[in-house]
Amino acid sequence: MSKEISVHWLCQACRRVPAAEEVRDDDPLEPYRLCHECANRLRYRALRPIEWFNLAALHGWTKFLLHDDFYDQDGQACQPDVDNYVTEENHAPTLEMCAGSLERLIDYCITRWHLGKEEFEAFKPFVASKVLAAIVDRANADNRHVWETMVRLCANVVGVPAAPWVSAQSDRACRDGSLFIWAEAAAKCLAAPEGLHKTIDALRVFHGRDLQKQMSALSWFRAPAVLDWIEINVPREDVAAVWGQLASLSNLDWSRVQSWLASGRPLSLVALDALASCIPRQGQARILTILNPKLEGCGDRSTIGHALRTYEAKDSAPRVATKCSFIIQHLDELRTE
Repeated sequence: MSKEISVHWLCQACRRVPAAEEVRDDDPLEPYRLCHECANRLRYRALRPIEWFNLAALHGWTKFLLHDDFYDQDGQACQPDVDNYVTEENHAPTLEMCAGSLERLIDYCITRWHLGKEEFEAFKPFVASKVLAAIVDRANADNRHVWETMVRLCANVVGVPAAPWVSAQSDRACRDGSLFIWAEAAAKCLAAPEGLHKTIDALRVFHGRDLQKQMSALSWFRAPAVLDWIEINVPREDVAAVWGQLASLSNLDWSRVQSWLASGRPLSLVALDALASCIPRQGQARILTILNPKLEGCGDRSTIGHALRTYEAKDSAPRVATKCSFIIQHLDELRTE
């Protein structure tokens, strides 16, 4: 769906000629303003890399017509519906090419599937106040992907100076289902325990599986207070492994594990899943690879093994036996502190 436009903005894709139409297929409230040639390439999933980059920097790459089903992270079309797809001299800019311009560097970050140390360090030459001003300006757009990227940059680039803005974004985070993204910034920018309290308050409206989907936001705080929250909120039955994952990321110590094992279900199951989360392996949740949880207060792995065998003798359910066996077999790999 598109319509002709009379106001001659530059085409958002090529940025060389005036826009001639609005393409509203993805989002009628945030249309693509394009020249006819770029509009056709968008429809045929055949944007040139620089055109994809320019659009993704404004709209995010999660919209259907820009999605990673159709383009790789550098804007190369994966399944163009044209016979003469050519990209010479139309490549997307690299991080090195964008690093000299704050605005272009932010563009680059919006187009990435994942952000990491390399992108964050590229902001070091820029004054923090100017970075924050540019972030706030970009976040004013009513685009969830762009806003989430700006929140991540506040968390990992700006830090404490972004506290007032981050605090003010908590309502939007809840409204847009972005609590996990926001909580990272809350943990890194806000003074303790403001961010933790705001996150716990936001979780009060969730129950059951909805709570399990949202509570990972607490992982960023690495706080023993989260262990207290788990004790109050863990369900009596059907205890999913995500409860143990959250516990492992919340400064879990051996005395708490012993207490949970002694108390029996459901907390004993949380304890087992938490210990398993401290063993690195393929297929783990990305948050575990980022934060590398460690068990505190017990470097003697034989003590852990003995406690697990003792517990298994009291609860021989298949889930327990399987988990205990896995942990015991990998005790040497269990991260401790």
